[in-house]
Amino acid sequence: QFMNAMSLLFPAGERMFIDAVRSYRDQIPDPDLKKAATAFIGQEAMHSREHIEYNELMENAGLPAHKLDNFTWKLLDWVKNNTWKSMPLAATIALEHYTALMGDMLLRYPEMMDGSQEDFERMWRWHALEEVEHKAVAYDVYEKCVGRGPKAYAMRSAIMLTTTATFWPHVMLFYRRLAAADPACVKAGWRGHLHLANFMLGRPGYLRKLLPEYLAYFKYSFHPWQQNNADLLAEIDTLVDEAEAAYAGHAA
Repeated sequence: QFMNAMSLLFPAGERMFIDAVRSYRDQIPDPDLKKAATAFIGQEAMHSREHIEYNELMENAGLPAHKLDNFTWKLLDWVKNNTWKSMPLAATIALEHYTALMGDMLLRYPEMMDGSQEDFERMWRWHALEEVEHKAVAYDVYEKCVGRGPKAYAMRSAIMLTTTATFWPHVMLFYRRLAAADPACVKAGWRGHLHLANFMLGRPGYLRKLLPEYLAYFKYSFHPWQQNNADLLAEIDTLVDEAEAAYAGHAA
């Protein structure tokens, strides 16, 4: 249900990412970065499509996916309509840092998904790979179009703090609502919640392990590729082959 809660944030969140980068695309001076921004928009649109289908499966299973999804859309629409132009882009680079770090963790520790249904695991690993692949695109757009001096640094740092203070309460609120609607979670009771807390913060503590890289964002000289994990992207072709084989098997 924690992973389901994360999925509910993606359709609206990725629409914000798309709009934020698109709003600056014509101002990007570097043609290669402009191409990368266009590819970023396409990838995020595909992620959104997959998570809309994923979230529909949750709704059909009796979970309050539509209600929680609508809440996210309203919140992010308010941000878009009531803040200055660079604010959604600053929020995008903050959230892209989170998704890249969490994607790195999922790829580096595949045992996180042990016991998951194969298509479920494959979808998350595909998304993780693409988050790592394009993790610097929105950040580079921010530096080229908003700036990289003290004012731009102060804004991205402040927005990261604000994003952190709103992101995790929303994830946990969604998790609690989903868990309360899931008979298996209700049956597990507080032991299930303790298991999640240990998984994320104790041992193995996957979320706790993200802290050093999260804090690196606040360095004045930070860039996403200072965490050089491009080696993880070698899995993309294998994952695509597995997905195609699985699709062919279902079609047969």
